Amino acid sequence: MANHTANTIDRRFELTDLASGQWLRRHPWHILIVLVLAWSYAPTLFRLAWRWWQNPDYVYGFLVIPFAVFLLWYRREMAAAWNSAGSLWGWALIAFAILLRCVSAYTSDPVFGPLSLIPCLAGVVLLLGGWMGLRWVWPSLVFLVFMIPLPSFVATVGQQLLQRVATEASTFMLQTLGVPAAAYGNVIVMTDGQLKIAQACAGLSSTMLFFAVAVGAAFIVEGLPEKVIVVLSAIPATIIANVFRITATGVLHQLISPELAETVFHDVFGFLMLPLASLIVWGEIALIRKLLVPADFEGPVVHYTTDRTEGPLSRSKGST
Repeated sequence: MANHTANTIDRRFELTDLASGQWLRRHPWHILIVLVLAWSYAPTLFRLAWRWWQNPDYVYGFLVIPFAVFLLWYRREMAAAWNSAGSLWGWALIAFAILLRCVSAYTSDPVFGPLSLIPCLAGVVLLLGGWMGLRWVWPSLVFLVFMIPLPSFVATVGQQLLQRVATEASTFMLQTLGVPAAAYGNVIVMTDGQLKIAQACAGLSSTMLFFAVAVGAAFIVEGLPEKVIVVLSAIPATIIANVFRITATGVLHQLISPELAETVFHDVFGFLMLPLASLIVWGEIALIRKLLVPADFEGPVVHYTTDRTEGPLSRSKGST
């Protein structure tokens, strides 16, 4: 008991020490490593930010780094293990990151450059904080993948597939609601006009956004079933949300005015995608927790007694 209390006090002291900055003052060369990394990757991060700003499919990238920092804070109790001895395996990850940057520079590939930041940070953490330090930060490092835009060929294939699915499903929903509609390629033709389901509106940005929200939620919730179901449901949830968006636009286009439909489609629903993604994911988590019974749940206990007047297996008066 005394050892457990002492370990708890040491853990709290180390965590407070890390938060107050005293740990950094005792290890000033760690600050030098951080400054070198910041100088080395600053151009890469600026190019990423510029792509987020220019391409609406990846505007959610501005939220990736803040959420990664939030995951560090959420798992802050594990920061006490940072004082453990580092591991030389960190140099292997740093060397792998340097190799990725060399490949990026040689091939002018826009993915390998920013992708190298993740193994580089993992190597630095492993070198300074050991395996326990890497255990603390690994969810944040994994989440940083979402700040990197997809390769062009992957984005093109994904957009075309989502474009076709969104067109067919939205046409079916419009017909179900009594709105005359027919799909010709990626165009929904109605009596008063047509809706062109462009690749930019097919749902690729929504897919990446929903997937990022689902993975972020999986790092927070407890229980393996919740984590798996939430992540796997990201793509179906995206398709449902995008079909609802196109269907609502078609109804407004048919019943009210094309101008209002255009405003709702591109402006209103564009701002609602992030809250909608969060609402769907947390709704799934709440539903899963209602449906899945914990393994240690034993249920109500029923006591039986032998009574000649009521039969051999009658419930006792105090049973539940």
